[in-house]
Amino acid sequence: MKKICLIYTGGTIGMWPNEAGILLPPENPDNFLKIAPDLHEIAEFDFVTLLNKDSTNFCPDDWIAIAQAIYDRRNEGYAGFVVAHGTDTMHFSSSAVSLALGKNLNVPVVFTGSQTDASVKHGDARTNLMRSFMVACSDLAEVALCFDHAVFRGARAQKRHESEFDAFESPAFPRLARLTKFVELFPEAKRRNPEIKDDIELIAEFAPNIVQISLIPGLETHFLNSLISNEFCHGVILQSFGAGNVPDQGPFSLLEFIAKASSFGKPVLVTSQFPANSTTNTEYGPGKSAVEAGAIPTGNMTSACAMVKFRWVLAQVMKTNLKNGERQKRIRELMNLSFVGELD
Repeated sequence: MKKICLIYTGGTIGMWPNEAGILLPPENPDNFLKIAPDLHEIAEFDFVTLLNKDSTNFCPDDWIAIAQAIYDRRNEGYAGFVVAHGTDTMHFSSSAVSLALGKNLNVPVVFTGSQTDASVKHGDARTNLMRSFMVACSDLAEVALCFDHAVFRGARAQKRHESEFDAFESPAFPRLARLTKFVELFPEAKRRNPEIKDDIELIAEFAPNIVQISLIPGLETHFLNSLISNEFCHGVILQSFGAGNVPDQGPFSLLEFIAKASSFGKPVLVTSQFPANSTTNTEYGPGKSAVEAGAIPTGNMTSACAMVKFRWVLAQVMKTNLKNGERQKRIRELMNLSFVGELD
């Protein structure tokens, strides 16, 4: 049998309701294994309790902890890793770990969780865990998110529903596999390659002090100007209308704000309020005007991955001695490179 490392971080999949019916993290995470006592029929495994928290409370330090835990165990004979995680921010964590572990990853790292706790007999906690073990034993060789009957690239997935069992989707990239009696990998999936000898280069740093603003009609820019004058602000994300469209006329135009932020060394990223919508090839003037003013488009990345990658890129660029103009150029270049298949 193959050997799997099961990393527990919390989430609904490991919770049990208290007397008032409120779901809380378990006092003893070791009880998590009771939800699927027959896991050993799929693979041998070691159980690691890394965290025990609701994923709503996750932060970049937790992404680093997960990536570091996998990196530290990369040469201990594991055929794959399964990360049990809460669903609310799992797509953020899977994106972050994908970037941190990089392109040389040659085993599956499978994130999973559930919409129901294990006390719900018809729920998905046991099923998702069992299926994730199957994926971790497959020929996949990248960070993935396994939920219900589908397997998605970790840096392409996003949550689409708060209660349905097929809670995740990948709007801009095909699924990696279909789960039936077997794991059917699709051509888009990266597979294990025995000829790859390069070790993982762990880059697990994420810059702090990023602000994301979801645009609304009539947003007054004087609220935003205080952000770029704050010494602690390292960057701004504008979650735009449509395909990267940003107001560019009248008193609510954001073009001056974007230009000023860029001149202050505060890069401005433009994502979309729509799922994984393209902000690179917009045909509309307001979108092109924002880019011409200095905004950085995010292609067809999910908004979650764009935010995570922005922190990841900034952490690397901030360590250089580049001057502001060159720094802005380098950030734009890195944001538009695909490191782990996170954008086309």
